[in-house]
Amino acid sequence: MLLSLVLLGLSLLSLAIPGDLEHVERLIERLPVLSDHGITARQLHGYLSGPGPFPQNPSWEPPYPTTFDGYCAPNASQTVGTFAGPTWPSVTDLLKRNEFVTRQGTQLELLGEPFRMVGPCVYWMGLDENVIPDPSYPSKTRARVLEIMGIVSAMRGTTIRAHTLGISFGNALSVEPTPGVYNQTAYEAIDFAILAARIYGIKLMIPLVDNYNWYHGGKYQFIGWNGIEWSGTGAAITPPDVGAYFYNTTAIVDMFEAYITEHLNHVNQFTGIAYKDDPTIMAWETGNELSAVIYNDGPAPPEWTAEICGLIKSLAPNHLCVDGTYGFYPETGQLNVTEVDIFSDHFYPRDIARMQAGYALTQAADRVYLAGEWDWCGAFSSFRLCIWLTVARRTGQYGGDTIQDWLYSLFWSLFGHDDKCCLYVEHNGK
Repeated sequence: MLLSLVLLGLSLLSLAIPGDLEHVERLIERLPVLSDHGITARQLHGYLSGPGPFPQNPSWEPPYPTTFDGYCAPNASQTVGTFAGPTWPSVTDLLKRNEFVTRQGTQLELLGEPFRMVGPCVYWMGLDENVIPDPSYPSKTRARVLEIMGIVSAMRGTTIRAHTLGISFGNALSVEPTPGVYNQTAYEAIDFAILAARIYGIKLMIPLVDNYNWYHGGKYQFIGWNGIEWSGTGAAITPPDVGAYFYNTTAIVDMFEAYITEHLNHVNQFTGIAYKDDPTIMAWETGNELSAVIYNDGPAPPEWTAEICGLIKSLAPNHLCVDGTYGFYPETGQLNVTEVDIFSDHFYPRDIARMQAGYALTQAADRVYLAGEWDWCGAFSSFRLCIWLTVARRTGQYGGDTIQDWLYSLFWSLFGHDDKCCLYVEHNGK
């Protein structure tokens, strides 16, 4: 069996190897840099010959132990068997990996066929707050990231919205810990997550800044770096109007655009592909839940959105641009920004009337509509999830059952196990 992959600076399709464990061990010997990154022969064998992303019948069983002395099997150096590895790719699979998602009016396409954008938000793959120490990079063995890719594949997901692959400012572990200083160590986790998505055939949507002040940083880091004082956490920021400086101060806009330029030009150490040229990345989002000043008070200024999307498209002309505004404000000219491919909204609670109204506005603007986050667990919603999903299907352009008839949607959010595959990693107890 032959499998094409990219690892550590090689083109994804440039290295063909037999899939049995003996040959993989020889590959490790030839490329010791793999083991330097915590990847053993057994792990690599599992990644290349396991059961995902497409089902196999009969199910795949690894040719080595997956349990030890009666306790849970760790996804560490001893074994992989507890998460799905990528399957043998077909010619079409390989073509999709190397093809960009495109927009045709209100629909997305891949290889000239409808592309259904569906999957989870997985915000922690670049930097995680839910582990000890907090924050820290995902595991050295990469097991958590690979497990997530296997889960999304098993769920028939096509897309992951991945916040910390693009939002990373203001602390020692960030991509940009201080103004104009870029931390190459931070890129290792981001680069690997993009590689893993590529191997599994999953496309990525990456936000570039957050509206809030959380552990991974956001617009308030840029405001503070420009000498404007503020305090607070999350959305509770004082003074409450300080967020507007992010959009209307030339020096701050220039600083943010410098970060975007640096980030999109970064060359992935595992694939050798610059982010701006990688078809694994389908879209860049101008930000997460952006508001004009604070939460829910209007859109990011359309002129700012046009400028940021214009920069993204000048750097990465094959990538799509998503307006990161939280919601729809048609009276502001938001929907007239021609540089935007996708408009989105988030739903806490799940609000059917709001979803249908946003969909209608986007269809009239001949752009793609995305339910970019919605309450999966029901913490904010009174009606059942099945009702939301049924209405999402019927709200599609034709109200039918084909791929293009469903709304594009990404749920919040997805976690897997810890490094040893013993316990679930949780966020806010959920």
